[in-house]
Amino acid sequence: MPAPPTGTVQLYPGDARHLTALVDHSVQLVVTSPPYPMIPQWDLLFAELGAREYPAMLRVLEEAWAECHRVLVEGGLLAVVIGDALRSGEDGFRLWPNHAETLVSATRVGFRPLPYILWKKPTNKPNAFLGSGFLPPNAYVTLDCEYILLFRKGGLRRFPAHDPRRTASRLSRVERDRWFSQVWDDVRGTPQRRTGGRTGAFPPEIPHRLVRMFSVVGDTVLDPFAGTGTTLWSAADAGRNAVGVEYDTSVYRDLVREAVQRRRASSGVPRVTDPGS
Repeated sequence: MPAPPTGTVQLYPGDARHLTALVDHSVQLVVTSPPYPMIPQWDLLFAELGAREYPAMLRVLEEAWAECHRVLVEGGLLAVVIGDALRSGEDGFRLWPNHAETLVSATRVGFRPLPYILWKKPTNKPNAFLGSGFLPPNAYVTLDCEYILLFRKGGLRRFPAHDPRRTASRLSRVERDRWFSQVWDDVRGTPQRRTGGRTGAFPPEIPHRLVRMFSVVGDTVLDPFAGTGTTLWSAADAGRNAVGVEYDTSVYRDLVREAVQRRRASSGVPRVTDPGS
């Protein structure tokens, strides 16, 4: 089967809680990894958004999920890659259950939760526990998994009989069998680097799989926390159109610079637009 044509990429500076550049029912899939509440890397960002305590951080994300619900078509899907946090608070050291809170908040704004994927990172050390692992009972279990939460807006998405875009998007048997397994333990994590701004990059294989699994060629894929653009490039390479929104101005500049470099590397194909420049 020939490779699908490269999709377009549109970039916007902005707040994921206010996706003003997008009209209702204009997106078929959202794939994103938001800032994780109670992870120190994201404290300043949440503070800029008026959220210094955990409940306020969760409200910021819930407002973003409500906007995603607005712009998705009926039957469109939301995929959220998120991890829990370990941190000391006023009541001592504890786990902050970001995945569970996201399940609740996305459901509250109208999404239907679907079976999720557990991403077990094979790069993590098997003995990276906290405390003494030999003297019970005060050690802590290693936190080496993240959640890929899946939600649908409304009922199943409908297509005409023998839709050629679905045929062109067909998965192989190996892809279907491996990707629709609930545990992904064969995707290595991405080193976290900060180049002038806050980033929380995930490996390209994650959005590549999600885009292929939950959209068809020609669809529009949104990442409202675009970061380094991993979702956007994966979607475009798979023949989908992509829209990225990024709040952090320094990260957004890096995102635009990367887009220009990719455009030049693809022989000047005019596939990247930056309405926010």
